[in-house]
Amino acid sequence: MSDDIQYEMASREAFRDNGTTTSVMSALGVKLLREFSTAEQDREATELRWLQDLRQFKGQYDPEVLAAIGPKRSRAFVRKTRVKVKTANSRVEDLLFPAGSEKNWEVDTTPVPTVSDDVRKGVIKQLQQMAQQAAQQGQKMPAPYISKKMVDDAVLKLCKEAAKGMAKVIDDQLSEVRYKQICKKVVNSGHLFGTGILKGPLVERRIRSKFVQEKGKWVEKSESYVVPFVDFVPLWRFYPDMGADSLDNCRYIYERHQMTHTDLAELAQRKSFRKDIIVEYLRSHPNGECTVKFIDGELKSIGDRQSKQGDNDGRYEVLERWGYVSGEDLRSAGLEVADDRSHESFFSNIWMLPNGEVVKAVLQPINGVTWPYHVYYFDKDETSFFGEGLASVMRDDQTMMNAATRLMLDNGAITSGAMIEVATGLLSSMEEGTEIEPWKVFLRNSTSPGTPAVRAIELPSRLGDLSGLADRFENNADEVSAIPRYMTGENVASGAGGTASGMSMLMGAANIMIKDLVSNWDEGITRSFITGMYRWNMQFHPDAAIKGDFDVKARGSSSLVAREVRAQQLDAFSLAVANPMDAPFIKRDHLLRQRAEAHELSDVIKTEEEVMAEQNNEQAAQQQQIQQAQMQLTMAELQQKVALLTAQAAKAMAEVELVKARATETKVGSVFAALQAGGAATQNPHVAPAGDEILRSAGWADATPNPSIAQISGQPVQERPVFDPTKELDKPDSGRVGLNAGMETAVMNDN
Repeated sequence: MSDDIQYEMASREAFRDNGTTTSVMSALGVKLLREFSTAEQDREATELRWLQDLRQFKGQYDPEVLAAIGPKRSRAFVRKTRVKVKTANSRVEDLLFPAGSEKNWEVDTTPVPTVSDDVRKGVIKQLQQMAQQAAQQGQKMPAPYISKKMVDDAVLKLCKEAAKGMAKVIDDQLSEVRYKQICKKVVNSGHLFGTGILKGPLVERRIRSKFVQEKGKWVEKSESYVVPFVDFVPLWRFYPDMGADSLDNCRYIYERHQMTHTDLAELAQRKSFRKDIIVEYLRSHPNGECTVKFIDGELKSIGDRQSKQGDNDGRYEVLERWGYVSGEDLRSAGLEVADDRSHESFFSNIWMLPNGEVVKAVLQPINGVTWPYHVYYFDKDETSFFGEGLASVMRDDQTMMNAATRLMLDNGAITSGAMIEVATGLLSSMEEGTEIEPWKVFLRNSTSPGTPAVRAIELPSRLGDLSGLADRFENNADEVSAIPRYMTGENVASGAGGTASGMSMLMGAANIMIKDLVSNWDEGITRSFITGMYRWNMQFHPDAAIKGDFDVKARGSSSLVAREVRAQQLDAFSLAVANPMDAPFIKRDHLLRQRAEAHELSDVIKTEEEVMAEQNNEQAAQQQQIQQAQMQLTMAELQQKVALLTAQAAKAMAEVELVKARATETKVGSVFAALQAGGAATQNPHVAPAGDEILRSAGWADATPNPSIAQISGQPVQERPVFDPTKELDKPDSGRVGLNAGMETAVMNDN
């Protein structure tokens, strides 16, 4: 039987609750209360330093300093400590939680991952099936078909996939518990007080409601599920073993909880707590039981609750202890411990009420994880469990800056106007010499006429000297804290900070301290906490596909150094090749993309797909423009041709119209000539036969319809005689007959 199994069996037997250990645990609780009282006393000196740190951050003087200053002196406070703390917070948080999907930790397989025999057999079986399928398809496999290297490679690949799944699950769990917001509180506590405490992961059972369909109806049902518990622990309720200088050397750690009646009643509903003891305690103490400690009153006076004296009414104090309980202590408390195991210690979690009654006593909830606390230090004190923060490091400089500022204000107030000396015996009895105002007239008597009754006393101004003194201590605070003012964005117009390259050099030097803080976080928080999350999921997560032999690696400091060095190298290289000679050999897009990634600005650079898409769009747009231009040119040519054809058609139409016009003119002329001829023939009827004969000789055919126009008068047509020019025309008997004879009309009526 292995030592781990023996340890577990012995410890479970020690904490087994079979109904007979209640009185024994009560006796153990009383002993642990004495232990807590010792830890509380040992921490008092550190509490005083924390109170000074908090007042310094909030811009308040300690009570003894205010008493020494007095009521008539300036009480101005230069809050430089707050600026330094906030600057360090923002810089460290920016590095620990970079933008995008990059994390400051990773889960990866060990170089030679360990898997169970069943997993290895499953991998071998899968490789054999793949070999058989390849053989069936006619592919040749190298002999031997399944080698040890092939199995090891397949196992490594399987473990890497499982590691990716584990990292994804942990990342999702951290998002659910608001890990980033909790870590910000830890970082602030570490920078202000020197120590930040992160608690977890512990086992927390939650209840959620969901709707399911049963028999055609939606029914609400509740189900419980297990999630990791993560929280920030304020230093005010954290009581470690002050005899230890690190977490590994602690014998115990107490955490003091102040709960309301509702909180304590909910605690009784948890399975691991003794409900009967808690219910009885609530009934016997309905108004609460919480001892007001020194630290509680001081925190009230610093904050806005100094006038509220009844804050502890209705509250209950519960102590949570983590640490080792020796076999001798268990035996002295009444538990039976074998002689061969009395020298062992059992790591446990014990919860107690103020009267010493134990309401919970269990072993460590996660295998392989002892302390659920993870510590972040700003400046580790090798002589103490706690570290020093920025407020403590720069306390003297802050004090001197405050003193110089108060002296400047006091000196400025005193020297802003003259001090007046009044000889009251030289003034008139009616004169009041205690008030000074413009155009004041003092009335004096005749005593000692050469001695002035009122005299002004001028005091020298020391504002310049005092201002230089304040600047000196402010510069010293920059050096002591290693957080210079230009890290907050203040413009440095002189020295190395006056140029861009000089400022970059200064920022690189200032980042040395930031790298040290990130390294402290990696060692104190990331590695131990993420390892705890990995062990939590190995024990409680139901998905077996994400489990395996993994290592947790902290990447905060290493990624920071690598990214900064690479950024500097890329910037220098980019400047070196920015010339026409080297430009043809440089892939500017790749260089620009790597520089952006090194400066954490990758989101401002277009991806290759986006560039290709835009180029394709530009080419398509250009092609479309060319096609449109060609279409426009074709349309213009067609329009020109249409215009030409239209002009030609118009010309042809004009020519046709001209021909028509000429024909019409000819016809009109012919008609007109015919009309003239008709008129002449009417007047000289004997001329008509000669005209007809001329027309016939020209090829004219008579188209006069029958009856002809000669019948219009209604008279019958007589045969027309043939004109014989050799014969002399007959003379008419009368003038009327002569006229009608010219129209070949034999007889004309008078009417």
